[in-house]
Amino acid sequence: MMRCGYGCSLLLEDLEHLKYLNVLTLTFRSASELEKASRFNKFFSCAIEHVSLLDFRDSRSLNILALANLQNLYSIKCTNCMDLKEVKIESNIVEGARYFHSFRFVGLTYCKQMRDVSWVIFAPHLEKLLIRGCNSLEEIISEEKLDEVTESKANTNLFSRLEELDLCRLPKMKTIYYHALPFPQLKKISIVKCPMLKKLLLNSNSAKGQRLIIKGEKGWWKDVEWEDESTRTAFLPSFKPQ
Repeated sequence: MMRCGYGCSLLLEDLEHLKYLNVLTLTFRSASELEKASRFNKFFSCAIEHVSLLDFRDSRSLNILALANLQNLYSIKCTNCMDLKEVKIESNIVEGARYFHSFRFVGLTYCKQMRDVSWVIFAPHLEKLLIRGCNSLEEIISEEKLDEVTESKANTNLFSRLEELDLCRLPKMKTIYYHALPFPQLKKISIVKCPMLKKLLLNSNSAKGQRLIIKGEKGWWKDVEWEDESTRTAFLPSFKPQ
């Protein structure tokens, strides 16, 4: 039921009575709608596999715990949420963090105030991350926010299942993460119109044994700053001009 109507508060009240509902996809147009859905009974919340957050206008922040009760949430897409600046990571995130293990896809498009997506540290099984047209985004994972969460709560195998990273039209993007990662499953990186992103989170051991494809503009590729010469040599054959 993606993009059905302008709100789903009344719809949710009716659907809650469908005891044998297995799969449900929904679009939420406000943070209050999403938070209300997260409070419905456990049978209903287990049915929601895909959530679209569209045209948010009522909130500058969203508490990530609003998604924690959606235990089988497979993918989430946030589109045209022009006022949304951050997804908050509260101190009690550890109580619900185990539920983010179902996440496989996260898409963030044209959320022009968003500055980071640090909450993905709690999605260890994430397979694809797509971010496009977010003019204020400076980093994917903020080191400052990461420091606020103790190591025991955060995902220590960050991006260990990631297969595809797609970044496009991010004029302020400077960094993805503050150090290189192994990326055992990574197959494709696409970076287009991200002029300030000079460092990839790759070293000579990243994606070892994998056939990695890196797509981007020739001018950007020429200016990439590598950790060392061996890393540059290792990834030169991976580049495919966009």
